[in-house]
Amino acid sequence: MALSIEQVHPAEAVRDLDEAPLVRHGILPLPRHWGDLTFELRNHIEGWITVIRGSQTADTGHPLLLTGGWISPPRESGATVVLHPRLEEAEVALGRALADAVTVTACTTKSWDDNNRIAVAQEAGTARWTAAWLHNGVPGFTEHDSWKAAQTDAARQLDAMADSFILTGDTYTAAIASAHLRRCANQVRAQVLTADLGNVIRSHKEEMQNERRVTKIANGLGVQRPFLYRVFNGTEWTQ
Repeated sequence: MALSIEQVHPAEAVRDLDEAPLVRHGILPLPRHWGDLTFELRNHIEGWITVIRGSQTADTGHPLLLTGGWISPPRESGATVVLHPRLEEAEVALGRALADAVTVTACTTKSWDDNNRIAVAQEAGTARWTAAWLHNGVPGFTEHDSWKAAQTDAARQLDAMADSFILTGDTYTAAIASAHLRRCANQVRAQVLTADLGNVIRSHKEEMQNERRVTKIANGLGVQRPFLYRVFNGTEWTQ
């Protein structure tokens, strides 16, 4: 019996799934994993099959494309599959799944709608950071070794999204969406610059206190003295 292309199946429903060749090219980065989840695209006799293995505290579902657009039905087992009619659709589905998994643990998220959004997150227990996004529904990813590098790249990608046409159904909404995403880019840059400012202040904490200049510096920054002590302690103006 052929698999339905409109539902999520447990992996064991696909005969000889693990013998089907993995598709290594495409839009997803390698390695194709995030936390406890792994993402595979296999060329099976049934067709192009996306496979998600593992579990995550917040289940992001398994993306599939219906006539009304993309949905992500919940996964009800540790390994699930979806059959897709075209390779391009399967690649986007797996890209959306990875972007959704990153978003669950993101420290920064910016968006216009579900098809135009970005998230920055650190993989738990590692030094791996990523910026993961969807632009007009097409996923993209970059990997980094620091919060600052990932945030800076996210701002750059938001600018690129704003500079291109956002598919919204009409021109004036697209113009608003582009302006919004450009502002989002500057908000992300502001986060980076604020953390940089906090680092500079913390590096000169001892001098400021020894020279009794804490109040003067606070006034120059436009903040209250108690706030500056929170900056010293790393509870404000940090990443």
